[in-house]
Amino acid sequence: MFRSPAIALILSAALLGACAGTSGGPAATAPAGGKIRITLVGDSTQTERQGYGTGFCANLTADVDCVNRAKGGASTKTYRKDGLWQAAQSPRPDWMLIQFGHNDASKVNLDRQTDLATEYPENLRRFVREARAEGIRPVLVTPIARRYFQPDGKIVDDLPGHVAATKAVAAELNVPVIDLHTLSQARFEQLGEEAAHKLGPTKAGPNGTVVPDKTHFNLTGSYEMGRMVAEEMARRVPELARYVRPQPAKAPQ
Repeated sequence: MFRSPAIALILSAALLGACAGTSGGPAATAPAGGKIRITLVGDSTQTERQGYGTGFCANLTADVDCVNRAKGGASTKTYRKDGLWQAAQSPRPDWMLIQFGHNDASKVNLDRQTDLATEYPENLRRFVREARAEGIRPVLVTPIARRYFQPDGKIVDDLPGHVAATKAVAAELNVPVIDLHTLSQARFEQLGEEAAHKLGPTKAGPNGTVVPDKTHFNLTGSYEMGRMVAEEMARRVPELARYVRPQPAKAPQ
């Protein structure tokens, strides 16, 4: 059926809003009716279209205004440089889940890359301190594992330093931490390579082939990983447990 561009745009916006709360521009008012606001800050693995953001927000109760400020390709350096960090604080959230690492570890894009020993942890410290100064309660999240399977069914851990650095900053500043890296890697290995790749899209490979995208997620993957993050958030921050739906949200067909 033919749809005009205007109608398609309206339908697209409505679908995104239904899946992931208020993920558009800054709202002028605070959540009504005693709601709390949780904002996602991170890279593409946390976004609505390629990450677990849609599934995470869907697994929260109606008492939460879930705002997605994650940005594809972002590192702790570019997120601030591009003005995204300042934007993420408006509307002011009560809680903020901060997850970086993939692009900080980039070996080809020097604009995104940060030094693991110094710059990366210091950028995380600044996020935490500045969030607290604005009355926002931060939660650090280790970068989700990539689905880099070896012949023995185990995954190559390509971000151990960034996981360790995130945990160290969390311990240093007394911040709750969700170790999504360890949880996701264990889940992927439990599923096995074939089933784990079904959680993500495909992309063009060499010589006209189609290969699995081993970093990002489709809607099924978003809901499974989003549920994992929501449940672990409830464990690490018990006062947020009542805002997680008791049963996993089902991905729309």
